[in-house]
Amino acid sequence: MRKSDLHPSLQASCVAVPGRSGCYAVVPPPVPDMVDVPACHGLFALARRELELLTETIAHHAEHADLVLPMLNRREAVDSSQIEGTQTGFDGLLIHEIEAGSQEAESDPDAEETFSYVRAFMRGCGDVERHGQDAPSLDLIRALHATLMEKQPRARPGEWRDVQNFIGSRLETARYVPPPAAAVPELMQDLQRVLRYQPDGVVDVSILMRAGIAHAQFEAIHPFLDGNGRTGRLLLPLMLKAAGLPPIHLATFLKVRQRDYYDALWQVQTRLNWAPWMTLFLECTVASCRHTVQLFSALQRLQTQWRRRLAEAGKRRHAAIWKVTDLLLGQPVVNVNIVAERLGVSFPAANTAITDLVALDILRPATDRRRHRIFHAHGVMNALYTGLDAVLDDVSRWAAPQP
Repeated sequence: MRKSDLHPSLQASCVAVPGRSGCYAVVPPPVPDMVDVPACHGLFALARRELELLTETIAHHAEHADLVLPMLNRREAVDSSQIEGTQTGFDGLLIHEIEAGSQEAESDPDAEETFSYVRAFMRGCGDVERHGQDAPSLDLIRALHATLMEKQPRARPGEWRDVQNFIGSRLETARYVPPPAAAVPELMQDLQRVLRYQPDGVVDVSILMRAGIAHAQFEAIHPFLDGNGRTGRLLLPLMLKAAGLPPIHLATFLKVRQRDYYDALWQVQTRLNWAPWMTLFLECTVASCRHTVQLFSALQRLQTQWRRRLAEAGKRRHAAIWKVTDLLLGQPVVNVNIVAERLGVSFPAANTAITDLVALDILRPATDRRRHRIFHAHGVMNALYTGLDAVLDDVSRWAAPQP
Protein backbone atom coordinates (compact mmCIF):
# COMPACT_ATOMS: atom_id res chain seq x y z
CA MET A 1 0.00 0.00 0.00
CA ARG A 2 1.46 3.31 -1.07
CA LYS A 3 0.80 6.55 0.72
CA SER A 4 -0.27 8.02 -2.62
CA ASP A 5 -3.08 5.41 -2.78
CA LEU A 6 -4.79 7.08 0.17
CA HIS A 7 -7.44 9.76 0.26
CA PRO A 8 -5.78 13.16 0.91
CA SER A 9 -7.15 13.35 4.47
CA LEU A 10 -5.78 9.87 5.20
CA GLN A 11 -2.42 10.85 3.73
CA ALA A 12 -2.35 13.68 6.27
CA SER A 13 -3.23 11.44 9.24
CA CYS A 14 -1.38 8.20 8.39
CA VAL A 15 1.53 7.18 10.60
CA ALA A 16 4.92 5.86 9.54
CA VAL A 17 5.54 2.29 10.73
CA PRO A 18 8.67 2.38 12.92
CA GLY A 19 11.65 0.67 11.34
CA ARG A 20 9.89 0.12 8.00
CA SER A 21 10.88 2.77 5.50
CA GLY A 22 8.05 3.78 3.20
CA CYS A 23 5.39 1.87 5.18
CA TYR A 24 2.44 3.76 6.64
CA ALA A 25 -0.43 2.74 8.90
CA VAL A 26 -3.85 4.23 8.13
CA VAL A 27 -5.67 6.00 10.95
CA PRO A 28 -9.40 6.01 10.08
CA PRO A 29 -11.32 9.23 10.74
CA PRO A 30 -14.02 9.19 13.45
CA VAL A 31 -16.86 6.88 12.53
CA PRO A 32 -19.61 8.80 10.69
CA ASP A 33 -23.12 8.82 12.12
CA MET A 34 -24.33 8.17 8.59
CA VAL A 35 -23.03 8.29 5.03
CA ASP A 36 -24.89 9.93 2.19
CA VAL A 37 -24.93 7.54 -0.76
CA PRO A 38 -27.68 8.81 -3.07
CA ALA A 39 -27.54 5.70 -5.25
CA CYS A 40 -28.46 3.59 -2.21
CA HIS A 41 -31.64 5.39 -1.20
CA GLY A 42 -33.84 2.97 -3.14
CA LEU A 43 -31.87 0.00 -1.82
CA PHE A 44 -32.43 1.13 1.78
CA ALA A 45 -36.19 1.24 1.19
CA LEU A 46 -36.11 -2.15 -0.52
CA ALA A 47 -34.03 -3.71 2.28
CA ARG A 48 -36.43 -2.43 4.95
CA ARG A 49 -39.38 -3.87 3.04
CA GLU A 50 -37.68 -7.25 2.58
CA LEU A 51 -36.85 -7.38 6.30
CA GLU A 52 -40.52 -6.77 7.07
CA LEU A 53 -41.56 -9.57 4.70
CA LEU A 54 -39.04 -11.92 6.29
CA THR A 55 -40.32 -11.04 9.76
CA GLU A 56 -43.87 -11.87 8.64
CA THR A 57 -42.69 -15.14 7.04
CA ILE A 58 -40.92 -16.23 10.22
CA ALA A 59 -44.06 -15.49 12.26
CA HIS A 60 -46.21 -17.41 9.75
CA HIS A 61 -43.85 -20.42 9.88
CA ALA A 62 -43.20 -20.31 13.60
CA GLU A 63 -43.20 -24.12 13.83
CA HIS A 64 -40.23 -24.25 11.44
CA ALA A 65 -38.38 -21.08 12.43
CA ASP A 66 -36.63 -22.64 15.43
CA LEU A 67 -35.31 -25.33 13.09
CA VAL A 68 -34.42 -23.21 10.08
CA LEU A 69 -32.69 -20.23 11.72
CA PRO A 70 -30.04 -22.26 13.62
CA MET A 71 -29.37 -24.15 10.38
CA LEU A 72 -28.79 -20.85 8.58
CA ASN A 73 -26.37 -19.83 11.33
CA ARG A 74 -24.35 -22.96 10.64
CA ARG A 75 -24.32 -22.18 6.93
CA GLU A 76 -23.09 -18.71 7.90
CA ALA A 77 -20.34 -20.22 10.07
CA VAL A 78 -19.14 -22.30 7.14
CA ASP A 79 -19.17 -19.47 4.62
CA SER A 80 -17.69 -16.82 6.91
CA SER A 81 -14.88 -19.21 7.86
CA GLN A 82 -14.28 -20.19 4.24
CA ILE A 83 -13.80 -16.52 3.39
CA GLU A 84 -10.78 -16.75 5.71
CA GLY A 85 -9.48 -19.94 4.06
CA THR A 86 -10.99 -22.90 5.93
CA GLN A 87 -12.17 -25.90 3.92
CA THR A 88 -14.91 -27.44 6.10
CA GLY A 89 -18.25 -27.62 4.29
CA PHE A 90 -21.76 -27.50 5.70
CA ASP A 91 -22.13 -31.26 6.01
CA GLY A 92 -18.64 -31.48 7.52
CA LEU A 93 -19.57 -28.96 10.20
CA LEU A 94 -22.74 -30.84 11.13
CA ILE A 95 -20.87 -34.15 11.22
CA HIS A 96 -18.27 -32.57 13.49
CA GLU A 97 -21.01 -31.21 15.75
CA ILE A 98 -22.74 -34.59 15.94
CA GLU A 99 -19.57 -36.49 16.78
CA ALA A 100 -17.96 -33.96 19.13
CA GLY A 101 -16.94 -35.72 22.33
CA SER A 102 -17.80 -39.19 21.06
CA GLN A 103 -15.39 -42.08 20.60
CA GLU A 104 -15.68 -41.90 16.83
CA ALA A 105 -14.79 -38.19 16.75
CA GLU A 106 -11.68 -37.42 14.75
CA SER A 107 -9.39 -34.45 15.35
CA ASP A 108 -10.37 -31.76 12.85
CA PRO A 109 -8.98 -28.30 13.72
CA ASP A 110 -10.58 -26.84 10.60
CA ALA A 111 -14.08 -28.00 11.60
CA GLU A 112 -13.49 -26.96 15.20
CA GLU A 113 -12.50 -23.49 14.06
CA THR A 114 -15.71 -23.28 12.04
CA PHE A 115 -17.83 -24.49 14.95
CA SER A 116 -16.27 -21.79 17.14
CA TYR A 117 -18.20 -19.33 14.96
CA VAL A 118 -21.45 -21.05 15.95
CA ARG A 119 -20.52 -20.86 19.63
CA ALA A 120 -19.62 -17.19 19.33
CA PHE A 121 -22.95 -16.38 17.70
CA MET A 122 -24.85 -18.29 20.40
CA ARG A 123 -22.96 -16.36 23.05
CA GLY A 124 -23.83 -13.10 21.30
CA CYS A 125 -27.50 -14.09 21.11
CA GLY A 126 -27.44 -14.70 24.86
CA ASP A 127 -26.14 -11.18 25.42
CA VAL A 128 -28.84 -9.74 23.17
CA GLU A 129 -31.56 -11.66 25.01
CA ARG A 130 -30.26 -10.31 28.33
CA HIS A 131 -29.51 -6.72 27.34
CA GLY A 132 -31.62 -6.02 24.25
CA GLN A 133 -30.68 -2.86 22.38
CA ASP A 134 -27.80 -2.24 24.81
CA ALA A 135 -26.07 -5.49 23.87
CA PRO A 136 -23.93 -4.18 20.96
CA SER A 137 -20.84 -2.88 22.72
CA LEU A 138 -17.09 -3.25 23.01
CA ASP A 139 -17.66 -5.87 25.71
CA LEU A 140 -19.74 -7.89 23.25
CA ILE A 141 -17.05 -7.59 20.57
CA ARG A 142 -14.36 -8.82 22.95
CA ALA A 143 -16.62 -11.67 24.11
CA LEU A 144 -17.30 -12.73 20.52
CA HIS A 145 -13.59 -12.74 19.74
CA ALA A 146 -12.75 -14.59 22.95
CA THR A 147 -15.17 -17.38 22.03
CA LEU A 148 -14.22 -17.43 18.37
CA MET A 149 -10.48 -17.68 19.04
CA GLU A 150 -10.67 -19.65 22.30
CA LYS A 151 -8.46 -22.46 21.02
CA GLN A 152 -5.96 -20.16 19.35
CA PRO A 153 -4.12 -18.51 22.28
CA ARG A 154 -1.60 -16.82 20.00
CA ALA A 155 -4.47 -14.63 18.76
CA ARG A 156 -4.90 -13.33 22.36
CA PRO A 157 -8.65 -14.03 22.48
CA GLY A 158 -10.69 -11.03 23.59
CA GLU A 159 -7.74 -8.62 23.79
CA TRP A 160 -6.95 -5.65 21.57
CA ARG A 161 -3.75 -6.17 19.64
CA ASP A 162 -0.51 -4.62 20.87
CA VAL A 163 1.46 -4.94 17.62
CA GLN A 164 1.10 -3.62 14.10
CA ASN A 165 -0.82 -5.93 11.79
CA PHE A 166 -1.52 -5.76 8.07
CA ILE A 167 -3.59 -7.36 5.31
CA GLY A 168 -1.33 -9.16 2.90
CA SER A 169 1.68 -11.47 2.90
CA ARG A 170 4.26 -8.78 3.75
CA LEU A 171 4.03 -5.36 5.35
CA GLU A 172 5.93 -3.76 2.47
CA THR A 173 3.40 -5.00 -0.10
CA ALA A 174 0.31 -5.07 2.13
CA ARG A 175 -3.04 -4.25 0.57
CA TYR A 176 -3.99 -2.36 3.73
CA VAL A 177 -2.17 -1.45 6.95
CA PRO A 178 -4.55 -0.74 9.87
CA PRO A 179 -3.81 1.90 12.52
CA PRO A 180 -1.00 1.48 15.06
CA ALA A 181 -1.89 -0.65 18.08
CA ALA A 182 -1.70 2.38 20.38
CA ALA A 183 -4.58 3.98 18.46
CA VAL A 184 -6.91 0.98 18.72
CA PRO A 185 -8.55 1.64 22.14
CA GLU A 186 -9.57 5.19 21.25
CA LEU A 187 -10.81 4.19 17.80
CA MET A 188 -12.88 1.39 19.30
CA GLN A 189 -14.37 3.77 21.87
CA ASP A 190 -15.39 5.98 18.97
CA LEU A 191 -16.95 2.96 17.18
CA GLN A 192 -19.12 2.34 20.24
CA ARG A 193 -21.08 5.50 19.37
CA VAL A 194 -22.56 3.60 16.44
CA LEU A 195 -22.99 0.37 18.39
CA ARG A 196 -24.91 2.15 21.16
CA TYR A 197 -26.53 4.77 19.01
CA GLN A 198 -28.98 7.21 20.61
CA PRO A 199 -31.30 9.26 18.34
CA ASP A 200 -30.76 12.98 18.75
CA GLY A 201 -34.44 13.80 18.35
CA VAL A 202 -33.96 15.22 14.86
CA VAL A 203 -32.52 12.37 12.80
CA ASP A 204 -32.98 8.67 13.54
CA VAL A 205 -30.31 6.72 11.66
CA SER A 206 -31.61 3.29 10.62
CA ILE A 207 -30.10 0.10 11.94
CA LEU A 208 -29.19 -0.86 8.37
CA MET A 209 -27.08 2.26 8.00
CA ARG A 210 -25.46 1.74 11.40
CA ALA A 211 -24.72 -1.95 10.83
CA GLY A 212 -23.10 -1.25 7.47
CA ILE A 213 -20.99 1.56 8.91
CA ALA A 214 -20.01 -0.44 12.00
CA HIS A 215 -18.76 -3.41 9.98
CA ALA A 216 -16.63 -1.34 7.62
CA GLN A 217 -15.17 0.77 10.44
CA PHE A 218 -14.42 -2.32 12.52
CA GLU A 219 -12.54 -3.88 9.62
CA ALA A 220 -10.64 -0.62 9.06
CA ILE A 221 -9.50 -0.62 12.70
CA HIS A 222 -8.70 -4.36 12.67
CA PRO A 223 -8.42 -4.37 16.47
CA PHE A 224 -7.34 -8.00 17.00
CA LEU A 225 -4.29 -9.98 15.99
CA ASP A 226 -6.47 -12.45 14.08
CA GLY A 227 -10.15 -13.21 13.58
CA ASN A 228 -11.15 -9.67 12.61
CA GLY A 229 -13.13 -10.66 9.52
CA ARG A 230 -15.23 -13.27 11.29
CA THR A 231 -15.79 -11.08 14.35
CA GLY A 232 -16.87 -8.19 12.15
CA ARG A 233 -19.30 -10.39 10.24
CA LEU A 234 -20.74 -11.71 13.51
CA LEU A 235 -21.62 -8.14 14.45
CA LEU A 236 -24.06 -7.79 11.55
CA PRO A 237 -26.76 -10.31 12.55
CA LEU A 238 -26.36 -9.48 16.24
CA MET A 239 -26.91 -5.75 15.66
CA LEU A 240 -30.07 -6.58 13.70
CA LYS A 241 -31.27 -8.98 16.39
CA ALA A 242 -30.68 -6.35 19.09
CA ALA A 243 -32.86 -3.97 17.06
CA GLY A 244 -35.69 -6.51 17.06
CA LEU A 245 -35.16 -7.67 13.47
CA PRO A 246 -34.38 -11.15 12.11
CA PRO A 247 -30.66 -11.89 12.55
CA ILE A 248 -30.04 -12.42 8.87
CA HIS A 249 -26.66 -13.84 7.97
CA LEU A 250 -24.81 -12.07 5.19
CA ALA A 251 -21.53 -14.00 4.99
CA THR A 252 -23.03 -16.52 2.57
CA PHE A 253 -23.75 -13.75 0.07
CA LEU A 254 -20.53 -11.86 0.80
CA LYS A 255 -18.71 -15.07 -0.05
CA VAL A 256 -20.54 -15.23 -3.39
CA ARG A 257 -19.16 -11.75 -4.06
CA GLN A 258 -15.91 -12.20 -2.15
CA ARG A 259 -13.73 -10.13 -4.48
CA ASP A 260 -16.28 -7.32 -4.56
CA TYR A 261 -16.44 -7.52 -0.76
CA TYR A 262 -12.69 -7.07 -0.36
CA ASP A 263 -12.61 -4.28 -2.93
CA ALA A 264 -15.56 -2.45 -1.37
CA LEU A 265 -13.99 -2.47 2.10
CA TRP A 266 -10.68 -1.31 0.57
CA GLN A 267 -12.50 1.65 -1.00
CA VAL A 268 -13.73 2.70 2.45
CA GLN A 269 -10.41 2.04 4.15
CA THR A 270 -8.17 3.88 1.69
CA ARG A 271 -10.40 6.23 -0.32
CA LEU A 272 -13.22 7.00 2.16
CA ASN A 273 -15.58 5.94 -0.62
CA TRP A 274 -18.59 4.32 1.04
CA ALA A 275 -20.76 3.77 -2.04
CA PRO A 276 -19.45 0.34 -3.17
CA TRP A 277 -19.63 -1.13 0.34
CA MET A 278 -23.06 0.22 1.27
CA THR A 279 -24.41 -0.93 -2.10
CA LEU A 280 -23.01 -4.45 -1.65
CA PHE A 281 -24.15 -4.61 1.99
CA LEU A 282 -27.72 -3.66 1.09
CA GLU A 283 -27.82 -5.99 -1.92
CA CYS A 284 -26.70 -8.87 0.29
CA THR A 285 -29.30 -7.90 2.90
CA VAL A 286 -32.08 -8.02 0.32
CA ALA A 287 -30.76 -11.27 -1.17
CA SER A 288 -30.52 -12.92 2.25
CA CYS A 289 -34.08 -11.93 3.15
CA ARG A 290 -35.46 -13.16 -0.17
CA HIS A 291 -33.56 -16.43 -0.15
CA THR A 292 -34.66 -17.16 3.41
CA VAL A 293 -38.30 -16.54 2.47
CA GLN A 294 -37.82 -18.86 -0.50
CA LEU A 295 -36.19 -21.43 1.79
CA PHE A 296 -39.22 -21.57 4.08
CA SER A 297 -41.43 -22.24 1.04
CA ALA A 298 -39.00 -24.81 -0.37
CA LEU A 299 -38.86 -26.69 2.94
CA GLN A 300 -42.62 -26.67 3.23
CA ARG A 301 -42.89 -28.19 -0.27
CA LEU A 302 -40.22 -30.73 0.63
CA GLN A 303 -42.06 -31.72 3.79
CA THR A 304 -45.27 -32.21 1.79
CA GLN A 305 -43.43 -34.43 -0.70
CA TRP A 306 -41.88 -36.49 2.09
CA ARG A 307 -45.22 -36.99 3.83
CA ARG A 308 -46.76 -38.13 0.55
CA ARG A 309 -44.00 -40.71 0.13
CA LEU A 310 -44.52 -41.97 3.68
CA ALA A 311 -48.26 -42.25 3.15
CA GLU A 312 -47.80 -44.06 -0.17
CA ALA A 313 -45.36 -46.43 1.54
CA GLY A 314 -48.02 -47.21 4.15
CA LYS A 315 -46.11 -45.79 7.11
CA ARG A 316 -48.36 -45.48 10.16
CA ARG A 317 -48.89 -41.89 11.35
CA HIS A 318 -47.66 -42.60 14.87
CA ALA A 319 -44.44 -44.24 13.67
CA ALA A 320 -41.13 -42.53 14.50
CA ILE A 321 -40.36 -42.03 10.81
CA TRP A 322 -42.86 -39.16 10.56
CA LYS A 323 -41.16 -37.31 13.40
CA VAL A 324 -37.76 -37.82 11.78
CA THR A 325 -38.85 -36.02 8.61
CA ASP A 326 -39.86 -33.01 10.72
CA LEU A 327 -36.48 -33.08 12.50
CA LEU A 328 -34.60 -33.16 9.18
CA LEU A 329 -35.89 -29.70 8.21
CA GLY A 330 -33.48 -28.19 10.73
CA GLN A 331 -31.06 -31.07 11.25
CA PRO A 332 -30.33 -32.38 7.76
CA VAL A 333 -27.31 -34.42 8.90
CA VAL A 334 -28.12 -37.16 11.42
CA ASN A 335 -27.08 -40.48 12.84
CA VAL A 336 -29.17 -43.00 14.78
CA ASN A 337 -28.08 -41.66 18.16
CA ILE A 338 -29.07 -38.09 17.28
CA VAL A 339 -32.50 -39.20 16.08
CA ALA A 340 -33.08 -41.29 19.21
CA GLU A 341 -31.93 -38.47 21.49
CA ARG A 342 -33.79 -35.61 19.79
CA LEU A 343 -37.05 -37.49 19.40
CA GLY A 344 -36.97 -39.48 22.62
CA VAL A 345 -37.36 -42.83 20.86
CA SER A 346 -35.47 -46.10 21.25
CA PHE A 347 -32.33 -46.85 19.28
CA PRO A 348 -34.05 -49.66 17.31
CA ALA A 349 -36.96 -47.35 16.42
CA ALA A 350 -34.55 -44.64 15.24
CA ASN A 351 -32.52 -47.15 13.26
CA THR A 352 -35.62 -48.54 11.55
CA ALA A 353 -36.82 -45.04 10.66
CA ILE A 354 -33.47 -44.12 9.10
CA THR A 355 -33.31 -47.38 7.15
CA ASP A 356 -36.77 -46.73 5.74
CA LEU A 357 -35.90 -43.11 4.89
CA VAL A 358 -32.85 -44.28 2.97
CA ALA A 359 -35.04 -46.72 1.05
CA LEU A 360 -37.37 -43.82 0.18
CA ASP A 361 -34.37 -41.68 -0.92
CA ILE A 362 -35.18 -39.03 1.69
CA LEU A 363 -31.88 -39.76 3.41
CA ARG A 364 -28.58 -40.75 1.83
CA PRO A 365 -25.33 -41.92 3.45
CA ALA A 366 -23.06 -38.93 4.10
CA THR A 367 -19.93 -41.08 4.51
CA ASP A 368 -18.74 -44.48 3.31
CA ARG A 369 -18.33 -45.88 6.83
CA ARG A 370 -19.73 -49.27 7.71
CA ARG A 371 -20.07 -48.35 11.39
CA HIS A 372 -21.17 -45.12 13.09
CA ARG A 373 -22.92 -44.18 9.88
CA ILE A 374 -24.12 -40.65 9.19
CA PHE A 375 -26.85 -39.63 6.76
CA HIS A 376 -27.95 -36.41 5.14
CA ALA A 377 -31.25 -35.13 3.76
CA HIS A 378 -30.03 -34.09 0.33
CA GLY A 379 -33.24 -32.19 -0.41
CA VAL A 380 -32.63 -29.83 2.51
CA MET A 381 -28.96 -29.43 1.62
CA ASN A 382 -29.86 -28.50 -1.95
CA ALA A 383 -32.46 -25.96 -0.79
CA LEU A 384 -29.90 -24.28 1.46
CA TYR A 385 -27.52 -23.49 -1.38
CA THR A 386 -29.66 -23.45 -4.51
CA GLY A 387 -30.29 -20.03 -6.02
CA LEU A 388 -27.81 -17.95 -4.02
CA ASP A 389 -26.20 -16.46 -7.10
CA ALA A 390 -29.50 -15.98 -8.88
CA VAL A 391 -31.19 -14.03 -6.09
CA LEU A 392 -28.13 -11.80 -5.61
CA ASP A 393 -27.79 -11.18 -9.34
CA ASP A 394 -31.46 -10.24 -9.50
CA VAL A 395 -31.02 -7.64 -6.75
CA SER A 396 -27.88 -6.29 -8.40
CA ARG A 397 -29.68 -5.85 -11.72
CA TRP A 398 -32.48 -4.01 -9.92
CA ALA A 399 -29.98 -1.70 -8.21
CA ALA A 400 -27.83 -1.05 -11.30
CA PRO A 401 -28.12 2.49 -12.75
CA GLN A 402 -30.36 2.64 -15.77
CA PRO A 403 -28.69 3.84 -19.03
